[in-house]
Amino acid sequence: MCLRPPADRDAHRIAQICADPEIARWTNVPSPYTLEDARGWIALASIERERGTALHLVAVRAADERVVGAAALRLHDDPEPFGDAGYWVAAEARRSGVAGRSVELITAHALGALSLRRVEIVISPENEASLAVARRCGYAEDRRELREFKGALMEFAVFERAPAG
Repeated sequence: MCLRPPADRDAHRIAQICADPEIARWTNVPSPYTLEDARGWIALASIERERGTALHLVAVRAADERVVGAAALRLHDDPEPFGDAGYWVAAEARRSGVAGRSVELITAHALGALSLRRVEIVISPENEASLAVARRCGYAEDRRELREFKGALMEFAVFERAPAG
């Protein structure tokens, strides 16, 4: 599995994956998710990459280049430069290491090449699969926060990872 920028040819597959109600349940992905949503996300990914504000990537199987997930790193400056990571995985690829490998790659890039001092992952405390991924990837829960999510205030666990040493 590797990460690469999404391309127009990925739109149908992204729309198919993101139609899964489990992805909409835990992420800001809209529901229902359409082909136009996928095309819009691909365009946004390109714009944000050019601006240097975020890095949105798709996870693809090495053998056939099939999209099996996505990972993102959003860059923030306040109160100091840091990143926040997010990800989703196609239903048929869950529990196969895609999420963990995606988080490891995006985190290594953030803490290494970008020299960020920390990376956060914000997770619903009810999302046991994502909590486990964060912990396996060396993230530790730093705090709980109320955040707006789909029109309501919800509690989220904020996991954090800093460079070793």
